[in-house]
Amino acid sequence: MTPALLLAAALLAPLAASAAQAPPQPSARALPPDSIGPALPRLAASLIAARPRLPGIVSAGQSRALGRRWSVAAGLSDSARRVPLRPEQPVRLASNTKTYVAAAILRLVEQGRLALGDPLAKHLPAHLTQLLRRDGYDTDAITIEQVLSHRAVVHEHPAVPSYVARLRTTPRYRWTREEQLEWLVDSLTPVGPPGGQFRYSDSGYTLLGAIIERYTNQPLGPAVRRLLDFDTLALRATWWETMEPAPAAVPPRAHQYLGGFDSYDIDPSFDLYGGGGLVAPMADLAQFLAALLEGRVFAQPATLDAMLAPRSTDREGYGLGVYGTTARWLRGVGHGGFWGTIAMVFPEAGVTIAVAVTDPGERSAVIPVMGTVLAMIGAGR
Repeated sequence: MTPALLLAAALLAPLAASAAQAPPQPSARALPPDSIGPALPRLAASLIAARPRLPGIVSAGQSRALGRRWSVAAGLSDSARRVPLRPEQPVRLASNTKTYVAAAILRLVEQGRLALGDPLAKHLPAHLTQLLRRDGYDTDAITIEQVLSHRAVVHEHPAVPSYVARLRTTPRYRWTREEQLEWLVDSLTPVGPPGGQFRYSDSGYTLLGAIIERYTNQPLGPAVRRLLDFDTLALRATWWETMEPAPAAVPPRAHQYLGGFDSYDIDPSFDLYGGGGLVAPMADLAQFLAALLEGRVFAQPATLDAMLAPRSTDREGYGLGVYGTTARWLRGVGHGGFWGTIAMVFPEAGVTIAVAVTDPGERSAVIPVMGTVLAMIGAGR
């Protein structure tokens, strides 16, 4: 069972399978530009109507060719109180955060603080190195690049049944990074030799978060904000939950569900230290990913090339904090998150699309939605 399924099983009673619903189908021809704006809210509303178990959906994006940006929502932000979901509402991004963390590490590479081929032990705080070695991890053989690309064979704490079970019994418990890593080493052993296989690991990105904090002498949230220059990128509604104050005038975070279970009050520390942690509206997520792929985050084009180069075939080519997908025969690059978020740039079309469904059980709708949006604007085939 995957860590995501373990988490769902720990938090929920067994769920009945969702009724299969046909996803929205791309129109055969692109819509006239003036029709796209009204069509996007209709698309979101039709998806909610077709999937009664889906509380809400938000989609945001931008098209260079059309010179347009959009952000639409449908459904409910809070199902119990019947509060409508608004396009500008932020959500927990979960593993979309990994793209930001990877970019921050690559900024440290550009600054000469570390190199991708450096051993993990060279940069990890000593107490964490000792903790990993206690479990048999060869931190002198594991490289920064392997951790970024999930080839360090570091297992992950969300895969420990007792860890995720505690989320159900004590959802407001405040975790530390060290506790999570101790849970890992006390429960699981290394997957195999470094570089030997792909093994997705939240714990690996938790280690990267510790490295960022060491070299910036700041908590992870402010450190990533400064390294990536959120102000220049106009990420005005993005913040690291509990490590930074929520930006002024940002609406309340939307509720995110697991088959009806409201996760809103789970303490963010369960997924805070690099594998997740960011909160943002879909418009900000799309803005960041577009800036990244357009070369506005790094000082050197070669850094972006290094980030995008696949290190394995998993997830249609996992690079350094990014992976691939295909919609309407177009190659997309981006990342997804456990709670039902995904953002992709389709470089050939100059289109960026970010989508959040507020129950991950309905994430199968996301790529078809991207395909429909691409069809509306005449991208792909």
